[in-house]
Order: sequence, then C-alpha cells, then structure tokens
Amino acid sequence: MDNGKSPTSVHSSIHSPGYNNIASAAPRSVKRPRPVKSCLECRKRKLRCDRVVPCSQCQKAQRVCRYASEGEPVSLSDGSDAETPDRAAKRNCGSAGLDLSQRNSNYAAVLEEHAARLDRLENQVLPRNPSIAEASSSRSQRPAASSLTIRGLTVKGGLRTRFFGQNSTRVLVNLFDEAKGFMFSRNGSGGIRGMILNIRMIHKALQDEHRKVAAPITVFVDSMTPIQKRMADVLPTRAVCDTLMNIYLNASETIYRIIHVPTFMRQYNRYWEGSPQSDAFLPQLLSIMCVGYRFLGAGKGQYHDRDGIHIPTASSLVRTWLDSLRGKQLVEFSTLQTEVLQLMAQRMINPQNQESWTHLGLIVRMAMTMGLHRDPSEFAQKISPFWAEQRRKLWYTILELDVHMSMQCNLPCCIREGDFTCLPPRNLNDDDIHPNIEQLPPSKPIDQHTDSRIQVFAASTLSMRFKVVDLINRTDSLQDYQQVLELGNELERVFEDARYIVPPSHSSEAKEIRRRWMTRVVLDMHCRRPLLALYRPFALSSPDAPQQIMTGYLRSSMILLSYLDELDPASPDYQHVWHMHQLVLKQDILQAAFSVCYYLKQATDGSASPQSPTAGSDIKPESIEESCAIASESSILLSLPRLKNTVQKVLDNMLQRIREIDTDLRDVVSLTVVFNTYQGGTPEEKRDAIEKGLQAILDAGLQSIHANQENIASMPIMQSPVSVPTNTMRANSSFMTQTQPFVTSPDIPNAVPDDIAAMWDMEFWHPFLQPGPT
Repeated sequence: MDNGKSPTSVHSSIHSPGYNNIASAAPRSVKRPRPVKSCLECRKRKLRCDRVVPCSQCQKAQRVCRYASEGEPVSLSDGSDAETPDRAAKRNCGSAGLDLSQRNSNYAAVLEEHAARLDRLENQVLPRNPSIAEASSSRSQRPAASSLTIRGLTVKGGLRTRFFGQNSTRVLVNLFDEAKGFMFSRNGSGGIRGMILNIRMIHKALQDEHRKVAAPITVFVDSMTPIQKRMADVLPTRAVCDTLMNIYLNASETIYRIIHVPTFMRQYNRYWEGSPQSDAFLPQLLSIMCVGYRFLGAGKGQYHDRDGIHIPTASSLVRTWLDSLRGKQLVEFSTLQTEVLQLMAQRMINPQNQESWTHLGLIVRMAMTMGLHRDPSEFAQKISPFWAEQRRKLWYTILELDVHMSMQCNLPCCIREGDFTCLPPRNLNDDDIHPNIEQLPPSKPIDQHTDSRIQVFAASTLSMRFKVVDLINRTDSLQDYQQVLELGNELERVFEDARYIVPPSHSSEAKEIRRRWMTRVVLDMHCRRPLLALYRPFALSSPDAPQQIMTGYLRSSMILLSYLDELDPASPDYQHVWHMHQLVLKQDILQAAFSVCYYLKQATDGSASPQSPTAGSDIKPESIEESCAIASESSILLSLPRLKNTVQKVLDNMLQRIREIDTDLRDVVSLTVVFNTYQGGTPEEKRDAIEKGLQAILDAGLQSIHANQENIASMPIMQSPVSVPTNTMRANSSFMTQTQPFVTSPDIPNAVPDDIAAMWDMEFWHPFLQPGPT
C-alpha cells in the first residue's frame, strides 16, 4: 500500500535508531523449519541438488550420494528462518544505543565471515574434482596439439593430394624423431641395408599378389550372360553356404542389423528348394557369403576356391546389379539393404577407409531420400509396425557405419545429431515380430539377451560418439580441456554399464563363454574407439594435457590390446576368434601399439623424478615425461614390462598375418623400428635390436611367398622413380630437424617438395638403402 513515502525515505527510516528500537521490541515470528530434501553432500557444500539418486553434483564429483534417513538428526534447512544461537546474536546485535562506527564494524565482520565461507567452499569443492580443477587451471591456455602429429597431406604433382588423419601410420611416425632419423637417414650397417633390400622386394611381390587376387574373374564379370545367372554360378554349395550364413549371423548381424533373420531364412530355404525369389535376394546372399567367408579364416575369399566364394568377383557382380537399377528400383528398401551389404563385402578385400567413407556418403543420402531419417511413427498410416522397426534397425546401422568410418578417416560425419528424428529400435528378438504383426511388443530390459541388444545399447551412446567426431574435427577451436574431460567421463561411465549388462561368464560351455565375450568386446569396442580418438590429439601431442587424459589414453590402449587375454588359447575355436579379432581391429591395434611406444619413449627419454606426484595427486605434472611416468605407474596393467610385452605380441601377430591383403609391410617395418628404438640402451644396442626385428620380418616374408634368400636375390629390383638427393641425409638423429617432415600438413608454411612427400608411397625404402659414410 502506498503511504506517500519515497523508496529513499523508507530505506532511511529502516536504518534509523528509532526503527531499531521498534524492531527489537516487537515480537518476532519464527517460521517452522522446512524438511531437508537435498542430499547430505550438497547441503554440506551448499550446492544446488536435483534430488535424484545419485544427484548430478555427486556424479560429477564422484562422491557417495546419501540422503538423511527419517529421524536422522541433521542441521536445519538453509531456507529456514528458525532461530539459532548464532543467528540470534547477529540479529540482536543492533540496538538503539549503537553509534555509526559500531554498525560499520559489524558490517565489516559480516563481510569477512562471508569471504571466509567462500574460501572454505572453494577448498572443499575443487580438490575433490581434480579433473575440473585441472581444466579450470588451464583455461587461459588453449590445448596445443601439434598439427604435424594429428593430420597430414601428401602432395604429388602439385595437384594430386590426399588427406591423412591421426590414425594413419604416416602421421603416427611423426611422433618419433629418433626412429625417423634412423628410417630416413643413411646408416652404415651393410647388414641392415641388405635386409631392407630383401624386405622391399618381398613387399613388391606381396603387393603384386594382392593386386591380382583383388581383381575379379573376367569370365564372370565380362560375360553377356544375365546377371542373375552369373551370380548363381559363383555361389558355393548349400553346405558351404549354411556354414557361412551362420558365421555372418553370429559375427556381423549383431550391431549391424540389416536383415530380418526369420524372413531371410525362409527365402533362403525356398531358394535351395528351387522356388524363385525376388531379384534382390541373390545380391544380398552373395554379399553375406563374402562377409562370412572372410571371417572364416586367414586368406579366405582372396583366392579362387571351388569350396568357397571369390570375394572380388562376387562383390563386383553385386555392384553391377546395383548399377543397373533405375527409377523406382532405387528407392526400394531391399536396394538399400543390398547397398549396405555390398559396402561391407567390399571392405573385406579393400580396407581403404576413405573409399568406404565416400561410398557411405551416397548410402546416407539414399536413405534420407527414402525418409529413413524420420521416425516411422510420423507416417503411421502408411508404414506397418514390422517395416517401421526394420527401417529403424537399418537406419541405426547406417549411423554406426558413419561414426566408425568418420573416426577412422578423421573426417566429419555425413549425419549430424539433429539431422534425424528416427527412434532407436526396440530390444526384441527377430522371432518376436513378423510382417503381419499389428502392434510391436514392449521392449525387453537391456540386461536380457536378444538379437537386437547390442545395437540398442550402442544406439544409446550415439549422441556421445557424434560429439567426439565433431570435437576431434575442430580441435583448433577449443579454448580449454573442459569439453574433452566431460565427454571422456561420460564415455568412461558407459564401460561400467557394459560390464554390468554383460558380466564375465562362469559357464563351462565354450560356446557360451565365447558368445558373452564377443558381446562384451563389441559393446566395449564401440565406445573405446571414440575415447581413444578423443584423447589422442592431446595425449600424444599436447605438453600440458591433464593427467586424466594421459592415463585414460594409455589404459584404453592397453585394454584394446588385451581383449584376447580373457580367452584360452587352447580352446578349439581360439584361432577363428583370433583371426576375426585381428581382421576387425587391425587399424585400432596398430594405432594402440604406436601409442604405447610413445609412452615407452617418454619413459626412456624422460628424467621424471622418483618423487613425481602419484596418479591421484592434485599436483599437476610439470612435463609430458612426468605425465607418462605417472600413467605407467598407476596400474599393473600399465607397467613398463607389460607395455613392452604387449607391443612385442602385436608385432608377432602382424608377422603371422603378413600375407593377408590388409597387411602393409611398411606398417610392420615402421612399428619394428619405433619399438626397438625406445626400449632403452646404447645406440649400438638399439641398432642390434632393430636388426633383429628386421630379420624376423624378412624370415616371415620369405616364408609367406615360399622363397629363400637366393630366390629373392634373383628378383628384379624396383627402380626408384624419384631421385632423393643424398646430400640432405645425415648419419645422426638430427636429420629430421634439418629437413622437412615427409608428411605435410595443410597449415605448415613452405610446402614440402614432391620428392619428400612421395617418400612413403614410392621412396619409403630408398633412405634405408643409401650407402653409409665412408
């Protein structure tokens, strides 16, 4: 009610001595204390609590979230006006007799008390969350990831260029100056030069062999016979097809849901009975056979085999059929299924990630023109429940492939998170639904095994993985590590969920043990890859990366390299599982091995003090060497002897697969030189270790092509098409600091000359073979 006084006069009257007398004399109403609803930790730290169990504040700080039980004595709510002795003293401190100086001194005391409370609050909150404390302390400095160690660009002829991301061996080698100094400078050891010359010729022989086996059989692809007849001619027998179908369903139709298994199996059985099927059936069946045969064992599908299927020929025939489609056929659901299956079959013999990424872009746009990016419920009157669920499964398969290919190539996703409204599929078995179903059954709990469980769980993490791909493609714009750390914490929590959903099996049945192991590995792998991609630019490039990133990256690398440790090598199907593991994770294993070598490099070259802070310390390490040392000391899994044994095991496995079409001898040579350079010792001991490693490669290569030293010496030597000036080479490790890197970066001034840029492709072996100093 307006009493005619201005706000200023009211304010003055409130602070007058007379007003204080009236206030002190009047009876004061006391409100009843409100019940305590926040958790005890948030009340203690005076944080806003969302009152869930556990609350978001406790989750971020990794504290135990606990609420007061009924009847438990707790302090009154902060919003209560109930009297306490301290508060009574403060409120009654004013009286009519206080002069101005007394009141000022009381105000100053209140301000000092509030300042002290703020200090206590900061001291309680910040040390309990070291990740946030580290990120806050580094906000003034942008993450400094070296562009040379996370991307590269080869330039040939001035116009022909190719981009390489952080997973490429060409880029990974740039992390190791001493190893590069050995690889790309003259060395005086005639023995090493002789081995490299022989390895180079073996490499050429294997490359020629791979080109021949990757070519389709002309009698089938160039024939004028109808395409359906040619596809039927290359199909193996019914018994072989049954085996390959079973392998495909167990190995691939888990996270990549493309077909409805009962429906497809009915068509499959009717086909062998002689009943005609749709035109899309044979192309789909051939693609499935290609994937299953490649998973069957080493070398399968690469060579013409009457008892199997020749993958290049079958894949080429399917591509010919797809290219012949016109008009309405291009928007058939079966056509999109065949496109995805053909992409997967082609990757079995042509594991070029960039070509697959380009092809996948066409598939994404094809799916969007068919409306798969919109949820079928938006078109409820036109799409039946069964086909609505099949569309969801296929759309999320395309999303999975998009995220995976984009991370492998270090390129943006074709789809962004807000570009689609399609909901994830339900956790149901394929037998639970059929084409005539009127309503879908409710989704089963995620801890219950179904045909779709892996895809459903992976779909729940897609949002995080989209963020990872977006973030690693804009690392130059990051202002601090906050986003990286928060996203890393979210991914780490997913691993705990996966272990809860699929705990280790205590069954004695080998088949059940393998099934649960494979489910757990697939779930872990599809979030382990993004975490490695997220931490990679900073863990291996930034000198000021938080310890959480350094330790988390090494731990994830070792976990990925240790998947097979849970299985018994003596089990009957171990070799089959080992082959699939090496085939699917080949590039991930190579990157993880180079990453472990980087930590070995810092451990051997660094001078970290024995009194370095521990992994749980709040003190930030002063150097990248200290960070790597702390990471390797944080767990037995990350100890230096175990790191060395793990990388050696990777090299041994690569030698066993040296004849496989996806094995590049240049990768094996690079990892061998890097690993043996940073095991410690004198320069002579390092050179001896490198020579021993190269000899192992030479022996494995000779065995793979069924040759010996005399046979390989008679092979024609491949002449170097580019002449690299020898006066730029130096016999010491400072060579790489005096010349340009052999992989260029788009933001590095003074573009590297074409002859140096072509070193990896055409002159990789040339520096090894230069004569040593006389």
